[in-house]
Amino acid sequence: MNIEDISAMWAGDCGINRNDITLESLRTPNLHQKYLDILMSFKSKLIKYTSDYQTIRELKTRYYNGELTKEELEEHNLKQYQGLKPLKSAMSEKLDGDSDVIRIQLKIQYIENAVYMLESILNQIKSRDWQIKNFIEYTKFVAGN
Repeated sequence: MNIEDISAMWAGDCGINRNDITLESLRTPNLHQKYLDILMSFKSKLIKYTSDYQTIRELKTRYYNGELTKEELEEHNLKQYQGLKPLKSAMSEKLDGDSDVIRIQLKIQYIENAVYMLESILNQIKSRDWQIKNFIEYTKFVAGN
């Protein structure tokens, strides 16, 4: 599931049927559970990718320092680093430009965007009962009750 899928799902779920307010009120817990499950799935992915990021960053630090063994190089399909060993102050820049590190950072940013979206959807679902109540009060006011 990706952000576009979630957005399309929410576009179908976010409306409130004014003709059946009772049913809409009863849908709230189901919608909450649905999007909470998705949120938890993305948060689990975020934990995994954050761990992967830390692992690859440590591996690449050792790689650029020339500290990997032949077996580790083969295991990670890397060739011996032939450049100059970066200074500690330059290591962060070197890692920020590494394609493997960037790839995981992009995954983390994507997952963080999905988490933000899902948290926003859940906040909207939390206010749903309040919106339904206001609609009922407005309907009563217009009817003169």
